[in-house]
Amino acid sequence: MKILNTFVITTVLAIFVLQVDVANSATAEEAVNDANRVESNIAKDGVRKPAGMLAFIGLDAGATVLDYGAGGGYWSELFSTTVGNDGMVYAHQNAGERFDSNKDALTTQFEPFGNIRLLPLARGSALTLDNSSVDTVMLSYLYHHMHYVDGSGETFPDSSAALMGEFLRVLKPGGTLIVIEHVAVDGSSRTQSAGWHRTPPETAKADITGTGFEFADEAPQLYLNPEDDLQNIWYETGLSGKTTTFVHKYKKPN
Repeated sequence: MKILNTFVITTVLAIFVLQVDVANSATAEEAVNDANRVESNIAKDGVRKPAGMLAFIGLDAGATVLDYGAGGGYWSELFSTTVGNDGMVYAHQNAGERFDSNKDALTTQFEPFGNIRLLPLARGSALTLDNSSVDTVMLSYLYHHMHYVDGSGETFPDSSAALMGEFLRVLKPGGTLIVIEHVAVDGSSRTQSAGWHRTPPETAKADITGTGFEFADEAPQLYLNPEDDLQNIWYETGLSGKTTTFVHKYKKPN
């Protein structure tokens, strides 16, 4: 009887903790409708489909997120509301003149959220975050700059492998890496696809799992355009915001 009572109490406590977590975590709709979001980011909602993406990522209240290459903070703003006051969003930026000119504007933009911290770093430098301190890393439309660099041929560049190693270091066991990228046609080379500013999904999968991540999930229907032939420079062909795009989720092993 004591064992049964202990099981019942443990189960009730687990359900209570889950209910509290859900209650504290903003829904995707609440995040999308947050009044603090800037108009320039709201204008992108039609093509970026934030509700579907947030559901796929599955952030919990209190989570810590690294938005790598955050740019104008589209995902950072959405993550901020989703993880709530007990969470943290690091909005990574490449340090340099461009960031210096945008720093004040970004600081003002993020201030109302209360839990977004700018993280400017020199290119190629280590992340200034503790080991196993991050729940999710976001890598949005950057991978086509990572799967190939001049001179790397058909091998994954060492600089990109090192960055994946940094993501593994800062992620908690079981933490996730989300990769969003324009799809390149199957069989295209790294040189070809990089020239189109795209990446073949299988190339990304092989690269990333090769560094120690586990492939966990994908959302192939989220950004699908039958009119995209997957072998064009999208910003020259009227496909900005309309490309077929892959969405991958990877996990750091427990």
